[in-house]
Amino acid sequence: MTHQFGSAHKGSLTAIVDIGSNTVRLVVFHGPARIPLPVFNEKVQCRLGLGIDQSGCLNPEGVSLALETLNRFMKLVEVMEVDNVSLLATAAVREARDGPHFVQKVKDLFNADVQVLSGEEEAKLAAFGVLSGLPDADGLLGDMGGASFDLVALDQGRFSQHDTTPLGHLRILDEKRKTVTQMRDFIHEHLKPLSWTNQMKGRPFYAVGGSLRAVARLFMHRLDYPLHVIDNFTLPTDQALNLLDQLVQMTPEEFMQVPDVSKKRQETLAAAIALLQEVLETIKPSCLVFSGYSMREGQFFLSLDEDQKAKDPLISSCINLVEREGRFGQQGEEVFHWMTPLFANESDKHKKLRHAACLLHDIAWAEHPDYRADHGFLRVLRLPVAGLSHHDRALMAACVYSRYKGNFNARIAKPLRTFLDNDDAIWTKTVGAALRLAHTLASGAPHLLEDTHLEIRGGELILSLPEGEDIFIGEAVARRVQTVAKHLNLSGRLEHD
Repeated sequence: MTHQFGSAHKGSLTAIVDIGSNTVRLVVFHGPARIPLPVFNEKVQCRLGLGIDQSGCLNPEGVSLALETLNRFMKLVEVMEVDNVSLLATAAVREARDGPHFVQKVKDLFNADVQVLSGEEEAKLAAFGVLSGLPDADGLLGDMGGASFDLVALDQGRFSQHDTTPLGHLRILDEKRKTVTQMRDFIHEHLKPLSWTNQMKGRPFYAVGGSLRAVARLFMHRLDYPLHVIDNFTLPTDQALNLLDQLVQMTPEEFMQVPDVSKKRQETLAAAIALLQEVLETIKPSCLVFSGYSMREGQFFLSLDEDQKAKDPLISSCINLVEREGRFGQQGEEVFHWMTPLFANESDKHKKLRHAACLLHDIAWAEHPDYRADHGFLRVLRLPVAGLSHHDRALMAACVYSRYKGNFNARIAKPLRTFLDNDDAIWTKTVGAALRLAHTLASGAPHLLEDTHLEIRGGELILSLPEGEDIFIGEAVARRVQTVAKHLNLSGRLEHD
């Protein structure tokens, strides 16, 4: 039987098979791109590391399930015509006496080599995953898997000290440790010797791994948080500890009411909660930052060439999105430079977010006109880009929402009212009004904007238009110039060169 996955992806797919101590996962990324776009993501909880401390070997039932799972995964990557496939194994395979036998079995069955990561390699891949979105991350990274908990110190994006501990959730939940106190004593015993972590006090703690992401979902549920994007979900340490205390008191029935946390993942929550409590109380970081990225994204990042790695993750992702879905090519670049005179004193951060909003300003062009504001807002708010703070997401989404004349008091706009203050609202509405004006002037046609010019002069916003060019003359243009000027507390007028 012949299969075809899709010509749009052919020759541009990278697959990473993560043979973890708890799960075996296949992620297929579309690339090369600065930030990977997953086109397929499936995991099976095989629990290879279950009981490894007692037996010294991989869980036999887990081995059978893992080989069955790998058989499906390897067939899938063949059907998808994936050229670049990496198989990575972590702590359980690394430590088990029969780990080499398992690796050879995979080789014999699938003609595929498995890279068994050392603790250092595993830790650094997780760090590269976080750094792919936060190039200047500064603090302590902790990656919790099934059999290990890896720690890496990050100094403005550079690696410093690191350690691997046996604090994976399968080990913490050993049958000998039935209470939170027993689990925390076990965790404390392994963290205490790592004196270098004391230097991380007052800096962020970056939480990586599926069990820790499940804790983030619990936090969001308790807070009725308006944005369900795990990456860069950040809480002050005191607030996080207070929430962890609340989670300890929750019943199993209450856990089951939390959406997007599977029953199997719920079984790991006690270990993840105990670990976070011990880390936050012992190290005292400034805040807890959850990452949606991990060693799989780190492996993808390392596969990029140096030019790709050097690109800004946000701007590069927006350009790629526009190339896939846009109707006017890179007109967003023209719009960005055209409106820059309105924002002479903006910060570097606001300049980059405005740049991204300009690139995405036409993102909802194919939607029904009555729903373009809502669709554009949600697309930008949930953009699959690592490293954006939730405040930054709201700023970008508000710019696009305003460009489509969205109502900031509408129910769908609740995240804007949560994350943005009055100054933020004024800035985003100014950007949005300028985007509407640009679209009215050029209607997406290339280079038309280059014939016009915005200028703030003597308390006025002036739009200069070329003499005799009727294409720019109209009531809508004059009205939208006044709207932009109003957001800037200026009067507005048209001027002909």
